[in-house]
Amino acid sequence: MKPLYTARLLCLSLFLLQAANAECQNSDKLVNPISIAIRGHYGFIIPHSRAIAEISNSNPWGIEADLAWHLMRERIWKHCYCYPRTGFSLNYFNFSFPEVLGHSVALYPYIEPYIWPQNKISISFRFGMGPAWVTRVYDAETNPDNFFFSDHLSFIVVLNAAVNYRLSSRVTTRAAFNYNHISNGGLRQPNAGMNFPTLNAGFDYSFTEVSFPRRAKDTMRILYPDKCWWDAYVLGTMKNAKKGEDKSCPVIGAGIYYNYLIGRIFALNAGTEWISDFSVKEKIRREYINDPGSAPDHNRAAILVGLDLLFGRFSIVHQWGIYYYEPYPARNRVYQRYGLNLRFTERFYMGINIKSHGHVADLMDARLGILF
Repeated sequence: MKPLYTARLLCLSLFLLQAANAECQNSDKLVNPISIAIRGHYGFIIPHSRAIAEISNSNPWGIEADLAWHLMRERIWKHCYCYPRTGFSLNYFNFSFPEVLGHSVALYPYIEPYIWPQNKISISFRFGMGPAWVTRVYDAETNPDNFFFSDHLSFIVVLNAAVNYRLSSRVTTRAAFNYNHISNGGLRQPNAGMNFPTLNAGFDYSFTEVSFPRRAKDTMRILYPDKCWWDAYVLGTMKNAKKGEDKSCPVIGAGIYYNYLIGRIFALNAGTEWISDFSVKEKIRREYINDPGSAPDHNRAAILVGLDLLFGRFSIVHQWGIYYYEPYPARNRVYQRYGLNLRFTERFYMGINIKSHGHVADLMDARLGILF
């Protein structure tokens, strides 16, 4: 199997495990209600670079269906003093530019904490990520304007904020704002990626009557006994050096950072990472083919600072990186990282991570780490 698709399957397996594991680790007898939902979307495309500005003047629309269950048990509630919902979402988006952009179909698992679910009006926030299939991709001859996508198999990342109104013990309506991003994570070029916010509305239906227990907060309860800890990891992925090429180059790296717990479920972190991107090495080789002795080093190193959001065995990580070693300059000096990690023992975890320079994804990596 090609390394490119192996990495993608590893990423997909992690997120499927996310949804299943969140349910299996609960042990008390309270039943988690199952629900389905249907929603409509309408939005716009953000023209985040000149290369895609001319084809960004369209309004994507879509339809989405959910299968979810609400986590009602006390053990889960004590982590955030909220009742999270987890499940799978299947969506279809038409980008209103069929000859160039086509449409997409995506299936992603998500986690969605609910605030004040006992009330008629509640607020929820969703994070989800999974595979997406796009019908129209870059081709130098037949579709040279589509710098958004270069591979049919890509990934969607969804951030969502919603206001929910309970019509009855089984039916809820909602209005929400989505920030959607589709790209292949830098695995193939070009990969500008599409950022398209949407407004959406719809209905949720629960197969059983839902009643949320009103529980007293125990602010003295310690969820994570360690106030601070170290996190070390290795990462790897594949990436091509030039748009339209099928040849993939390896990307490897390692990092270490220090975590300091603030509050119950938030941890500040700071550290450093090293990346050896062999697609950059190939670019340098081509640029300096007539003067190889002057070729700069392809390795890069950066300072990282960020925040961990902790949910039991899962952690959502957001970090900012600043290169302090980049002999061959990157797209930007500053970059961002977004990731989800799953701890499969007390000390070891696996995860996936997206690294982006501004709105453009640079790479998506799989990683293995240790906490100490």
